[in-house]
Amino acid sequence: MLSKLRLSASAGPIAAAALCAIVVLFIWSEYSNWKSQVYSVEASLAQTAEAIAQHADDVLELSRAPLAAMLTEITGGDSAVTRPDKITALIRRQMLASPTLDSLSYIDASGALAASSARNVKAGLDFSERPYFQYHRSRTFVLPVLGGPIRSKLSGDWIIPVTQRVSKPDGSFGGIVISTVKVGHFINFFRSFEVGRDGTFLLTRGDGLVLARGPLEDSFLGTSIASHELFSVLLKKQTAGAYHYLSPVDGTRRIGGFYQSRVTGLVVLAGASNEYVFETWVSSAKARWIYATLLLIASALVALYWRKQNRMRRDHAALLAAREAEFRMLAEASSDVIARFDEAGLREYVSPSSLDVLGYPPDVLIGRSIYDGLSPEAEQVVRQAAKRLRQGATKDTVLMRHRKPSGEMIWLETALSKLPTTKTTAATRVVAISRDVTRQKDMQDRLDALSNTDELTGLPNRRAFNAKLEQFVKAAERTGDPLSVLMIDADRFKRYNDTYGHVAGDICLQTLSAAIRGCLNRTADFAARFGGEEIVVLLPGTGPEGACMVAERIRQQLWDLDVPHSENEPFDRVTVSIGVATMQNGEPDAGRLIEKADAALYQAKTMGRNRVMCADAGTHSSRRSLQSR
Repeated sequence: MLSKLRLSASAGPIAAAALCAIVVLFIWSEYSNWKSQVYSVEASLAQTAEAIAQHADDVLELSRAPLAAMLTEITGGDSAVTRPDKITALIRRQMLASPTLDSLSYIDASGALAASSARNVKAGLDFSERPYFQYHRSRTFVLPVLGGPIRSKLSGDWIIPVTQRVSKPDGSFGGIVISTVKVGHFINFFRSFEVGRDGTFLLTRGDGLVLARGPLEDSFLGTSIASHELFSVLLKKQTAGAYHYLSPVDGTRRIGGFYQSRVTGLVVLAGASNEYVFETWVSSAKARWIYATLLLIASALVALYWRKQNRMRRDHAALLAAREAEFRMLAEASSDVIARFDEAGLREYVSPSSLDVLGYPPDVLIGRSIYDGLSPEAEQVVRQAAKRLRQGATKDTVLMRHRKPSGEMIWLETALSKLPTTKTTAATRVVAISRDVTRQKDMQDRLDALSNTDELTGLPNRRAFNAKLEQFVKAAERTGDPLSVLMIDADRFKRYNDTYGHVAGDICLQTLSAAIRGCLNRTADFAARFGGEEIVVLLPGTGPEGACMVAERIRQQLWDLDVPHSENEPFDRVTVSIGVATMQNGEPDAGRLIEKADAALYQAKTMGRNRVMCADAGTHSSRRSLQSR
């Protein structure tokens, strides 16, 4: 009887402790969900900042390119009488080939507007007081300079100027050439990204000068944020990441993702307001909160019932059963798949959400090994995680592909947590929480593809080529297999652009790229746009003779396209010159390999063009004779 009374007296504290445990577990779970939400937002904003920075790099490069053509025309024109008309005609052609530009202009040494793409320009405009004009007049620096944002005298809009000094033959100041991009261009590009209400972005130079902000804030443009935490602390440690900050513009607390370009030094900060992120998370968590509240109410009623009846008895087995029931209630309320594995890796429990996420009901999975149905790659990933848990880790996370019974492939992110035990020799028991992250994985893959593809030709860009070259070089050094490089350049392509226009030049490059890609028969072969009209091809496992054969096939294929080019004498069609180099045992490095291919290309050019020159197998000139045309 005394034992029964003691059990009855302890029922109330035990029930209260159970309710507290549920509350603590729920709070911990929601805190983990919130941290996961914040981490996901930080990663997404960092990717958004990188995408904007890469776009800004491309726009800046397109802004610089026309300046070189204008300088050539200005400093090498026929006469002072015809030069303004020729410069104006050149400006119009460059504007057609550069859709991101707002204007192109030539300002003479006095500060007067000599030629411009702008229409209906007011007479007598003087630009001599502009900071960029005074900068070039007082310095002999000849490279393009990215200036701060200003109000355009031509359109009245906020613009970002890229300027370059014009030097006369005697070295004296001859004015400047200038290309401009609207600040609004970058704001419109940022709007294509989903960052929610009160989302912002900031584009600055490497020295902290603000170039653009979205939404537009006139008073903030042209100011310096070099003393802010982003520049004074974060960018000194890393070029990409995320942090939380208080906006100095509108006082809003935001989560920001930043990225600094390694090419131009431009810095982009993309931010989402804490309030918006929190509201989004609350919206997704309401259902869990309602269920948890009902669970707490039900648990409280049960506890009151136990106290009122004063007959509840609990022993160790009943306590374990109650905890199991609590675990199942929490698991069945979750949209994620929650499973528990015994010491042998067999499923003891699987939550009902497995039918929606995995395509299998719980009763099919219970009793089966964690490795059943996994692909060899996924099995290796899971075995490595299990090994880490056995060696002392308490938690681990794996990302793997899963095929549903319907054949649909999804990406699963699974968090593994080792269950505590009081037995020092007991085997590992694990709880796994799996969620479908296919959408996030696909978005990340699309952003990766966008940042590694040349927009004009559809080929991989220079960034992707550098990564692939490093991968192939390491593989060649490990296996001892050869690696060949083809450096392909369209002959007299500048004349083609001058004769047929840049739009036709772009189409020609697209045609050449497609033909080159069609000549590569192996899946491992890799073609990329190296820059301008140069295309580079990597041929892993291919020696000098085989590489020269592939190069000749490409040269012949492009010859057979018979694309007219009247300025490419004596061929009168578009032709290419190809330099070939091969890395074999003892080759110093990848840089030397590219230098050898480039030197072979230069030799092919000097020997008459429309030919293949192999640096490692002698000259392999295969130019078709004029009689065969």
